[in-house]
Amino acid sequence: MKKDNRIFEILISARQIKKGIKNTAKWLNKEYKGKTPIIIGVLKGCIPFIGQISTLLNFDFELDFMSASSFKGGTNGSNDIKISLDLTCNIKDRDVIILEDIIDTARTLKKIIELLKARKPKSIRLVTLLDKTEGRKVELNADYSCFTIPNKFIVGFGLDYKEIMRNYNFIGCLKPECIESNKTDKKGKSCNV
Repeated sequence: MKKDNRIFEILISARQIKKGIKNTAKWLNKEYKGKTPIIIGVLKGCIPFIGQISTLLNFDFELDFMSASSFKGGTNGSNDIKISLDLTCNIKDRDVIILEDIIDTARTLKKIIELLKARKPKSIRLVTLLDKTEGRKVELNADYSCFTIPNKFIVGFGLDYKEIMRNYNFIGCLKPECIESNKTDKKGKSCNV
């Protein structure tokens, strides 16, 4: 991928992501052998993760999606969490796997999990590509994490800033001067955000 002057550090390379997803698939294949769980993706950031991992899974599964947000397209989380797309399948007495791109504050995921538990699934497990434990505002732990990351604002591989930059095949740190109202980097170059 072409160098982007808005990224100051590649935190996780495309090769590392691929290896992390492969290891996650091995864990899931062991845990769900002989079972047919429902995999739930939380849109939109989960799409690359689900796209890559689904081809590595050796068990049958159903796939469904939810959409929920608390960020309003920026960088600061909100306590106001909105479920804008709900599941189409019935999860009662089923094994559920939530595949998430990142756990940060965990407010949104906690609400989603509470909502799903009320529907009486057999089990719920949370699997995340990225776990930003330093960003937690509520207590929530993943059952499996590909990577634990520092408390930096990241983009790429499904993660966005104002709905753009999801298309990188790596996970990179966005320059602080490109976030929110600032439009140029320290050298005066346009951040194009």
